[in-house]
Amino acid sequence: MKNLLLVIIVCMVCACGNSHDRVAASGDISGEFQSFNEIPSANLPSPDDATNAEEITKKVIKTGGVDFQSENIEEDYKKIRNLLPRFNAYIENENQSKSTHEIRYNVTVRVPSTSYDTLYSSIAANVFRLDNRYSNTEDVTERYYDLRTRIKSKEALEQKYMELLEKASAIKDILEIEKNLNEVRTDIERLQGQFNYLSKQVNYSTIHLSFYEVLPYVYDSSQRKGFGARILSAIDDGWQGFLFFLLGLTSLWPFVILTAVIVFLFRKMRRRMKKKSV
Repeated sequence: MKNLLLVIIVCMVCACGNSHDRVAASGDISGEFQSFNEIPSANLPSPDDATNAEEITKKVIKTGGVDFQSENIEEDYKKIRNLLPRFNAYIENENQSKSTHEIRYNVTVRVPSTSYDTLYSSIAANVFRLDNRYSNTEDVTERYYDLRTRIKSKEALEQKYMELLEKASAIKDILEIEKNLNEVRTDIERLQGQFNYLSKQVNYSTIHLSFYEVLPYVYDSSQRKGFGARILSAIDDGWQGFLFFLLGLTSLWPFVILTAVIVFLFRKMRRRMKKKSV
């Protein structure tokens, strides 16, 4: 009887031990995920370590612009287009507008940052009449490397979640890990987009060009018909003729001054001659 009781006790102890092992084994992933979920940055590379691992170079964004008047806007436009390939530059966007008094081009040029200064100076130095020029340099070194570090940290976090996902067996753990994994991947895509845009701004500088040609005044009677239009046209022709007359007189001002001097000297000489004859 005692032996039978002893055997029963031993079996109960072994069964309890196996049950405890199974519970512990099934809780390994859940406990590990819970700890990792509470501190997602655990065991990830710190920003300082990632930054110090490589040499930091200064990152700047260069932006400039030139506004000028052109004698022949189409010729200047062709010259600018022919100049760009020498600097590996290109036109990002352009716009042409025309009114009764001017034709204007607005052009945005992108050029490698190493060639920005040379192209900018070449354009500004060969304009007919410069109205305005400006240039700006923005230091984005801190933002550039901060984005790189954050992307690396998110990628390391993504790898950790993927390792946990391979180990997980409980449906609850799998769903929770996949949810966090999707959030991390969304963050990576957003940060990568910001980094790509910033890198493009750093690698390619921007030059805004705005140039125009002043057109001569031309009376347009196309919208006016009949007798009234002809009267207005005649008035305009008379006014234009008067303006041309004034311009003609203005261009003759040296001869007017010379004539006045000659008349003055002639009268002075006549007075002297009259005094001598008296």
